[in-house]
Amino acid sequence: MVTFAAPSGTGKTTLLEGVIGALVGRGYRVAVLKHDAHRLTLDKPGKDSWRFRQAGAWRVVVASSEQLGLFSSLDGPISLAGVSDTLLPGADIVLTEGFRRAGLPTILVRRAGASDPTWEMPENLVAIATDRPEPGPLPCLPLDAPAAVADFIESRWLSAAAPARPVTAALPIGADIAPDLQRRWIARAREQFGDNVLLIADADAAPVGDARIVTDIRPGLGPLGALLTALAASETPDVLLWGVRHWQEHPDRIAAIRAAAPRADAAVPMQDGFPEPLLARYGHRCLSAIQGALLSGERRMNAWWGQVHVCCIAEEDWRG
Repeated sequence: MVTFAAPSGTGKTTLLEGVIGALVGRGYRVAVLKHDAHRLTLDKPGKDSWRFRQAGAWRVVVASSEQLGLFSSLDGPISLAGVSDTLLPGADIVLTEGFRRAGLPTILVRRAGASDPTWEMPENLVAIATDRPEPGPLPCLPLDAPAAVADFIESRWLSAAAPARPVTAALPIGADIAPDLQRRWIARAREQFGDNVLLIADADAAPVGDARIVTDIRPGLGPLGALLTALAASETPDVLLWGVRHWQEHPDRIAAIRAAAPRADAAVPMQDGFPEPLLARYGHRCLSAIQGALLSGERRMNAWWGQVHVCCIAEEDWRG
């Protein structure tokens, strides 16, 4: 957790926007906590969620396919660590705005001509983002260059890049896939994944070759069942679900998907403007999310994506 602190009018929020964009562009999952000194009102009177809260509900969640809103009562103050641990467990880094008394590592934001003599200087300063050079022991970061501030944050707190994780190629084999095609498909997978090739076979399929074979544990669910089976059976942290329609995909493209966004729980390439979940890398954290979706009656490949960190890979980044 890193906080940005400054009096009003210094451009703190604008800087923070730029830093968020820079870090997200590098594949990090960024969360933000903002301090509000006033009584916080997020819901609108008259809305259904507001009415439920007025009726006494402790917590109301409003969910759509793209966003989730949480309205909750508190019995007293909640610590920053409590908020982070409870609501933001999947973040790589939490950036906060305004919590200058929390003792967090703090980047002070200064702009010439914007000052407040009554403003209390925070503790635990680690750097100053400013539009003019300032002598002293602290690093001076350019206020109008968010990428440089992101560089500082990345090098200090995020520089331990996620190590490459072993990946298993999971090939869903159905009864309609001819033995000759299976052999060629498996051979291509072995060239890139060695012994880490797993065949997910339908009950009616007749898999060939010497790769490990696992029967689909949730037959009838198509690719989602195959992915669930692969994650449950794989001995590596990640699997690459490799659907048959992509069996001739160029090795460089497969390698790009394997290497993309190593911190993400899933790396899904974009194709013709849409995500392609049948040629994508999935980590073991996806397993519980898939199981939860199935218990809720969901069968879509993306029904559980909101519960994990999914990185969509731009087409030019994996086809280039």
